[in-house]
Amino acid sequence: MDTTIEAPTGSLAAYTGFVREGHIQLAEKVTLPEGSLVYVLIPPVIDVAVAQRKANRWLLDHVGTMLRADHPVFLRFPTHTVWRFAAFVTAATHAPIGPVGYVDIDATTGVVLANTHLAEEIAARGERLECIPLPTDN
Repeated sequence: MDTTIEAPTGSLAAYTGFVREGHIQLAEKVTLPEGSLVYVLIPPVIDVAVAQRKANRWLLDHVGTMLRADHPVFLRFPTHTVWRFAAFVTAATHAPIGPVGYVDIDATTGVVLANTHLAEEIAARGERLECIPLPTDN
C-alpha cells in the first residue's frame, strides 16, 4: 500500500498500478474485502508545460501574435480532464492584460478543445481589451 488518506467516512487506501493489456495490475499483491468500492484515477498524460505550449501555439495560429497562455488550472469533468489556460494580450510596452478568454487542452490526448468561434471571441475581446475574471480556487 502506497498511501492512506483520512476521509470523513473512514480511510481511503491508494495503490500504485499500471494498465497491462487492458487490465489494472497493481505494483504489489493486495487482497480487498469483497464488495469494496474502488476508484481508479488516471493521471494526466499531458503535463502542464506541454499543454501550455499547445495553447500558445493555438493562440498564435488562430488568434494573433500578441497573446500568451498563462495561469493554468487543471479541471476534472465526468468524461475528461483538461488544462485550462487564460489568454492574455501581451506587448513590449505594457504588462500582460487580461484574461481575454480561455483555451482548454485535453489532459489525456493533448487535443486543443477550441474552435473558430472561440478564436473570434478572444480576438474581439483582445481588440477591446475586455477582460474576464480569472476563476477562483474552489
